[in-house]
Amino acid sequence: MKKNDRLELIRKIVQENKITTQGELVKLLQNEGLKATQATVSRDINEIGITKVPTEDGSYIYGLSTAPRRVGGTSVVTRRLLRVDRQHALMNIVVQPGTSRLIKKILLDEYKHLIFSVIADDDTLFLVAQSELAAIELQGQIIKWVEE
Repeated sequence: MKKNDRLELIRKIVQENKITTQGELVKLLQNEGLKATQATVSRDINEIGITKVPTEDGSYIYGLSTAPRRVGGTSVVTRRLLRVDRQHALMNIVVQPGTSRLIKKILLDEYKHLIFSVIADDDTLFLVAQSELAAIELQGQIIKWVEE
């Protein structure tokens, strides 16, 4: 199966099922006749922009992120950002659990020229800006997102 077909299948499975782990997704892919490792699925999830989203009962499932930053007049980023700290060219960005990949993707899509590197775990991003001035500009942009 070609990569694009695999990505489409992953999107379809995520939309049609309540998936809580990458292991579950790997098993569902196997049920569809596709053998993929957890590492491949993890890379694909990141590329597609799939994140963990909260459910009504407080648990988290994988869901497709919406690329636009605005949904119904409310910024997607605003609802997910909790705190932004900066020291020189270093930034620590705290977000809702499961949303750091989406925030990382938006930051890299819009401000790659200001970013040296960014590392994301489940609820935190550690960002190294190109310079202290770049970090100040990034922090200002992120604060604007919150204020929108």
